[in-house]
Amino acid sequence: MKNRAIAVFGGTFDPVHFGHLRAASEVSELLKVNDFRLLPAGHPPHREGTWAEAHHRLAMLELALAPYPDLAVDEREVRRDGPSFMVETLQSIRDEAGDAPILMCLGQDACNGLNRWHRWREIFDLAHLVVMTRPRSRPQYPEDLGEYIEARQVHRTRDLMDAPSGRIRHVEVTQLEISSTDIRRQLATGRNPRFLLPDTVLAYIHKHALY
Repeated sequence: MKNRAIAVFGGTFDPVHFGHLRAASEVSELLKVNDFRLLPAGHPPHREGTWAEAHHRLAMLELALAPYPDLAVDEREVRRDGPSFMVETLQSIRDEAGDAPILMCLGQDACNGLNRWHRWREIFDLAHLVVMTRPRSRPQYPEDLGEYIEARQVHRTRDLMDAPSGRIRHVEVTQLEISSTDIRRQLATGRNPRFLLPDTVLAYIHKHALY
C-alpha cells in the first residue's frame, strides 16, 4: 500500500549518477510513497555555481529516470527565475498538495549545514525532513540545529504520514562511492566514467561536450 505523501529530493545533479538514483530508489521503497520527485536546482544560492547549465542538468535527469516510472522530475526550480531557495519551492508544493505530507529528502552532510539555509526554520512548517545517512556519515549539527532536530525526531514511517510537516526521520541508504565531482574530473582528464552513471546520461554529456 502506497502513502499519499510527496517526497522531494533536491540537488544540482551535475551530473546525475547511480548514487543519486540508488538513494532515491531506496527511500521511495522504504517510505512507500507513490509520488517521489527529483528536483534539480535552477540557481543554487549555497554554491558558487554549477558546471552544466540548468536545462542540461534537467535533460540528463529526465534521461536517467525514463526507465523508472516510480521516480519523477520536478522542473519548478529550473523554470523559476532567481535563486532556488528550498523554502520557496516547498511553499509552492504545499500550495498544490493541501494537507498531504511532504517529505524533503537530503543527505546527512547537507543537513549538518541546514541552519545556513534561507529561512530554514520555516522549512519545518512546510515539510518533514528525511535525512539519508550512510554507514560512515555522522550528524555534526551545531547546537541550535541539533536541539531543533532532536525535538522533532521520529523513527517510524507512520509518524511522517499522520501529519503534513514538522518531523524528522533518519534513514540509512547504501554507500556508493560515486560523486559528480569525480565524474567531472574524469571527463576533464579524458577518462571514461562508464558504470558510474546511466549510459544515456554519458552519451548526452559527450553529445553536448559538457564538463
